[in-house]
Amino acid sequence: MHGKARNPKTLIASQCAPLNNTVGISAPTHFALADHILWKRNTMLSKQHKRLITLSALIGVFMLGCYPVTPPDTSDSTDTTIQTSPNDTREYRAITLDNQLRVVLVSDPEAEKSAAALAVRVGSLQDPVEQQGMAHYLEHMLFLGTEKYPEPGDYDDFMSQNGGMNNAYAAQDHTNYMFEVNNSALPEALDRFADFFRAPMLYPEYAEKEVNAVHSEWSMRSAADGFIIFSLLGETINPEHPAAQFNIGNLETLRDKPDSKLHNELVAFYERYYSANQMTASVLGNRSLDELEMLARDAFADIPNHNAPTPSVDVPAVTDNDVGLLLSYKPQMEMRSIFIDFVIDNNRDDYAYKPNEIIAYLLNSEMPGTPAALFRELGWLDSLGAYAQPDVFGNQGLFRIGADLTESGYANRETIVGVLINYLEQIRVEGIDRQYFNELETVLENEFTFLRRRGGFQYTMGLAANLLHYPFAHVISHPYILEDYDPERVNRVLAQLVPERARITFISPDEEVDTAIPFTEGYYSRQSLSEETLNAWRQDAREYIVQLPAVNRLLPENLSVVAGTVHERPQHVVDGGNVSAWLQRSARFEEPRAEVRIQFYQPFHTRSLEERMARAVLMDMFGLSQQALGREASIAGVSFNVSANDGLNLSLTGFNDKQPLLAERVLVDFAEFEPSAPALAQSVDRLRRSIQNARLRFPVQQLMPNFNQLMRLPSEDVDAQLAALQGITPADVRAVRDQLLQNNMLRMYVHGNYTEETVRELAARMAELGGATLTQPVARAPIVEPSADLRISWQADVSLDDTGFLDVWMLQDDSMKNRAHVALLNEMMSSRFFTELRTEDQLGYSVGITTITLDDYAGLGFLIQSPVRGPAPLLARFDTFRESYAERLANMTEEEFKQFQQGVLTNLTQPPQTLTEEAGRFINDWQNQRYRFDSRTRYQHELEAATLASVSAYFERLFNPENSARVLVQLRGRNFTDVDFAALDDVRVIESISEWSAERLAAE
Repeated sequence: MHGKARNPKTLIASQCAPLNNTVGISAPTHFALADHILWKRNTMLSKQHKRLITLSALIGVFMLGCYPVTPPDTSDSTDTTIQTSPNDTREYRAITLDNQLRVVLVSDPEAEKSAAALAVRVGSLQDPVEQQGMAHYLEHMLFLGTEKYPEPGDYDDFMSQNGGMNNAYAAQDHTNYMFEVNNSALPEALDRFADFFRAPMLYPEYAEKEVNAVHSEWSMRSAADGFIIFSLLGETINPEHPAAQFNIGNLETLRDKPDSKLHNELVAFYERYYSANQMTASVLGNRSLDELEMLARDAFADIPNHNAPTPSVDVPAVTDNDVGLLLSYKPQMEMRSIFIDFVIDNNRDDYAYKPNEIIAYLLNSEMPGTPAALFRELGWLDSLGAYAQPDVFGNQGLFRIGADLTESGYANRETIVGVLINYLEQIRVEGIDRQYFNELETVLENEFTFLRRRGGFQYTMGLAANLLHYPFAHVISHPYILEDYDPERVNRVLAQLVPERARITFISPDEEVDTAIPFTEGYYSRQSLSEETLNAWRQDAREYIVQLPAVNRLLPENLSVVAGTVHERPQHVVDGGNVSAWLQRSARFEEPRAEVRIQFYQPFHTRSLEERMARAVLMDMFGLSQQALGREASIAGVSFNVSANDGLNLSLTGFNDKQPLLAERVLVDFAEFEPSAPALAQSVDRLRRSIQNARLRFPVQQLMPNFNQLMRLPSEDVDAQLAALQGITPADVRAVRDQLLQNNMLRMYVHGNYTEETVRELAARMAELGGATLTQPVARAPIVEPSADLRISWQADVSLDDTGFLDVWMLQDDSMKNRAHVALLNEMMSSRFFTELRTEDQLGYSVGITTITLDDYAGLGFLIQSPVRGPAPLLARFDTFRESYAERLANMTEEEFKQFQQGVLTNLTQPPQTLTEEAGRFINDWQNQRYRFDSRTRYQHELEAATLASVSAYFERLFNPENSARVLVQLRGRNFTDVDFAALDDVRVIESISEWSAERLAAE
């Protein structure tokens, strides 16, 4: 999902460029379809918002299944005992208020911030036909003032001043609102938040303005394949079903009509559905349960209860006309995929038995002999996955099998469908063996016993949403409950996954299409899929023999936590010149997990473009070869990632028992990897598509990759990358493989459940396999340093409608003091920037200020994607904002500044929620050879030492053109090709990335 952070301060990570050379073991791209069920309020992600779990990630939970415990009797709705993990030390309480609003309270004495969420049982399935997108639109409107707090931007300002963030989303069946704030501000935050549901103003004047924001959101997505594919699903089900409606809304659907006035409908929708008896909430903080209960009652008890009936859907999602279909879609980006969809009965209430998950477990396996393993061996498959959403249509659900294919795979797509349909039949005939249940049972027992924490923001969001669907007892444990081995429940689902009920979608640039998909830029075609055709596909597929998966070999066997001293900083346990290893035991998490980073360092940035592209091909090919191992490992609770930036890098995360074995297997596989000509062609095609498709992303998503191309060296134009890619041979790939395993230096960082001895053993084995002989110092890849005379602009036309614009200011100051002042300004300015440009001016949906780091340098970037303005007026508006903020800063009080400062400090000092987060606080220093491991401490010191006067002086210095580097990235959409790019005095327009990079490297 593209999260829409209401508090828009952002830290944008660069998009994965083709030269990043990372082997990611992750879900197939078709899982992204599910993300389009949710519509949040702004696409800019704050640093904390990146922790949000997307819907596809939640769906992915079934790959690990559910914890095998016997649930209490759910028929007793008065049971308020919440089932929690043995690893969870927080205290919980469940209460039901007099107005029937149910609340989960979480007391966490260690929490540095408090959080709350409230979910309402109404979503896009309840949108009026006359005002489609109403649930989403109302979600926007609630933030724009209440009776007690009437100013539209006041809530955002309060959050910003108190280290907070807030957000909301509208789903098919519910709408969810959430916030996180400094502990001291929780009482007032709850009061402000609850007033959304007690007495929102729903101003008519802002109602009109906010339609433009909704429209901008739709405009941004209308050419995105994920949104179009989701829309195609609605377009081809029963047209009488509410899921067939347009669920975002735009200026066409949300407007006054002869018999439907928009504002009247808005108020009526709120009054009909926003009733306390259809709401659930969660509150988390460092206060006691009694204190939290008092706050929750004070805030939520006055929310009106209209005794609203529970919304329901009675219309079938599909009729006989809507199954047995073959759909074709011609994508905007180059991709080749297939979906096999089945509409199933809503079996959410079977969550304690997991029939959908067990079937998906078998389909997702890449063990030898399974369909995925077969397709990969034939060179047909990039990725395959299956998942179920049992209530996506309200009364019914969807079971989807999806595959991303190579060109040769797509040429055999009918055979692939036949194999998968036959495999479903094989599962039905052979039945679900008890071994799969037992395996899932083990996996989930491990997961729940050592359940990872989530941050308060996403945790309360999930609790509130879950409470709409599950009893108090299972609001946490429901994804982990696996009560009994019950093949009959599985068989009931399998009986619906039959050929005659299949809806098959073919997606490729070569599909012939003839029908527009409403509210998108996509086209499709539809035809009946006859029994004869499908039988022919199945018959052709019978020559391919597949089997159900074997037992997982990587399940952890030793889950003990080893004894050891916990030091304040990582310890250097191996120092052999060409081998270096550091160990840090966890100070907070007593669990059998570890974070391991293994680097065979080489300064690869000095290589030619041809060698770098060969390296990218190698990592892509190797990644494909490791998908089966990666899937097996992830099911067992451990994941790995292989990349090749400045040498070969291997990261491992999760249960540590089998990590050494997994690391050895990966390295042995890498050393023995042989690139075949067919696999090479497949990889070259994948990378070509990745490079070309990057230019079709949302303009706002292209801004930071373009900035990095300008500022990080070496870089190349797209045409140069594509040309180098085409000339790569198997011999080139083998040469790069051998280079990576020769003349390197082994560097390791281990965090978690290891002893010094096990780290030494792992280092010795890795050095033996990796060819560690190098002793030279680690050097960073070069960058363009942000000097005061650096004023450049990258200007390009994009094949989407909107403008994307980034304006970066950065001083030539790599001190920690500079970084601290950048963070404080971001905290102080972001909310006002968002309110003025997004809420008041309605210039775009994606608006934000981002902290941009360039090695040790840090600066501020102002960015926007706008459907209504070209580059020049956007730059002018950025300038006037900075001018007006200078006045605001001059009038700021010490008390106001201290609130902002405390917000940044609280974010920094809150305890880590997971072992991964804890390790991350040391890994950056390890990567940059800062072996005092004190960067975080020094950063905190500079934040605490900052004053209103020092920040004001820094503001003047940073935004003085004589002091700062200035980098513009201007992406001009199709609607603005007749207007000029923004111009600045003494700014150099970069015409070629390759030439610019070569020039800067020559000057090094």
